[in-house]
Amino acid sequence: MAVAVGGVALLALLGWGAKSFLDATWGLPDNHVAATDSRICPQTTGNNVSLPDATAHFDLVVPPSATHLVFTASAGGMQGEMDLSLRFTTTPAGLASFLKAAGLSRPSVTAKMSVGDWIPFGPGEAVQPASGPCGLTPPVNPTIQYTGDGPGSAMEKSPRAVAVDSTTDPDHPVVWVDGVDL
Repeated sequence: MAVAVGGVALLALLGWGAKSFLDATWGLPDNHVAATDSRICPQTTGNNVSLPDATAHFDLVVPPSATHLVFTASAGGMQGEMDLSLRFTTTPAGLASFLKAAGLSRPSVTAKMSVGDWIPFGPGEAVQPASGPCGLTPPVNPTIQYTGDGPGSAMEKSPRAVAVDSTTDPDHPVVWVDGVDL
């Protein structure tokens, strides 16, 4: 009898373990951060990483002057990769401190992007407003400035791309950030 009970318990434990693994791998996305952080883009799912954890992972410090902040952040996949999309409005001083703390160069309209799927303005590109869920993809126009991590940078395995609109309202630049583990 004890062997039968032990066998049933072992089968139940194995079944629970298999279900947990399959749920984590193929189940619904874990969106638990959205329940506690109103800054999560409500048009996204899979938000299982808090903003402090995501910004720390990508070596970013959101300036205290940041307003209108919205983000989506998740970790998962087979390798546990993390990704972050973030948008906020700040001040010129807040932008400068953000870039300095991240070790990023000053943005420019001629900077080349090496990460993310953003479309920088160039020959043949149509002007477009911010897009994607919650406007987390920067607009396409000749005044958007970019900076980011390139090959050989300290963040090569977790590069960040930054887009800045500092011409629409020079006193309140809008900043977009995309970070992804490679």
